[in-house]
Amino acid sequence: MNKVNIFTYYKQKENQFTNGLISLLKLSRLDNPQFVTDFLSIIPDLVLTGEVNKFRVLQEKETGGTADAELAGEDCRIWIESKIVSGSLRSDQIDAHLKSLSGSPKKLKRLLLLTPDDSNSSYINQFVSKDPRIRHLAWRAVYDFLEDFVKNKPPSVFSKLVGQFLLLIGDTIFKHDFAGIILKIAFTNKSGVNPRTYLNELKTGEFSTRWNTPGPYKQLDGTGRKLMLYDGTRKGITVEVEIEKVEETGSEPDYPWTNEFARGTLCFFEPPIPLSRIQSVFESFRKSRAIRNITHEHYRKLTEGMKKIC
Repeated sequence: MNKVNIFTYYKQKENQFTNGLISLLKLSRLDNPQFVTDFLSIIPDLVLTGEVNKFRVLQEKETGGTADAELAGEDCRIWIESKIVSGSLRSDQIDAHLKSLSGSPKKLKRLLLLTPDDSNSSYINQFVSKDPRIRHLAWRAVYDFLEDFVKNKPPSVFSKLVGQFLLLIGDTIFKHDFAGIILKIAFTNKSGVNPRTYLNELKTGEFSTRWNTPGPYKQLDGTGRKLMLYDGTRKGITVEVEIEKVEETGSEPDYPWTNEFARGTLCFFEPPIPLSRIQSVFESFRKSRAIRNITHEHYRKLTEGMKKIC
C-alpha cells in the first residue's frame, strides 16, 4: 500500500497499530517538521544523513517477507517489523526481511523491531546481535516520546490524534500484554528452599542458574518474560529473572519443571518490593496464593523507583 490513511481499517490489531504510527509520522510534517527527526532519534544507534520523506505500510509482495512498514529517504530504507505481543518475534521472519533488504540500493538499510519487549532483555539481544542492521525499539519508548510531545505542545488537531493513539497503546499493549508472573516461594522441606539462605544461593550457589516449580509456566519459555519471586517471610518481591527455557527435567520429584535462567538477567530488589505496593497494583493479591500474571503496566507500577541490583 503506497498511501497511508489513518482511517484505513485492518482486521489484525498489529496492522492497525502499524498504520496508526506511520500515519502520525506522515501527518506530523504538516504540524511539526521536526517531529519525524525527533522520533527517529529515539531509535538506538541510528544515524541518518538525509531526510526521511516516504512513509508506507507494506504488503507481503513488496518485501518478499512480511515486514509491516517502511520509512525511507534518498539514502536510507528502514523496514519495521511490528508486534503488539511480547515474545512473538520469529527468527525465520527476521532472516527473510534481512535477505530482501540486502537487495535495496539504499546506502543505509535497517530493520527495526518494534515490540513491547524490554530492549535490554536477552530475548531481544538474541535478535539484535544476529546482524548489525537490526535495531529494537520498545513500545514504551514510543509511548514516552509521544506523551512528552503532547505535554510540551499547545493543543492542536495533530496533538489530539497523538493523544488518542496513546490511549490505544496503553489500553491494548500495556494493560493486556503478558510480561511475566509473580510466584510465591515455597519454604518447605520438599522444596529445599531456606528463607535464610536462598538469596545467597541465588547469587552464588545451588539456585544460581535455575528454579524448579511443581508445574510448567510455558509462557515464560524463551520469551524474555519475567519470573518474580514473592517471599512471604520478607513480605515482598525479592528477585526477578528472565527465563530462557522451561522443561520437565524431573530433577526433584515434587518440583519436576526446571526454569533455566537467561544469563545475566538475575536481579535482586533491595529492599524487596513491599506487599503494600503489590496490593495497590493487585487489590486481590493474597500472599497465601501469590501466583499472579502481570502485564507491562503492572510491572512498571511494581518496579518504578525500586532499587534493583543485577
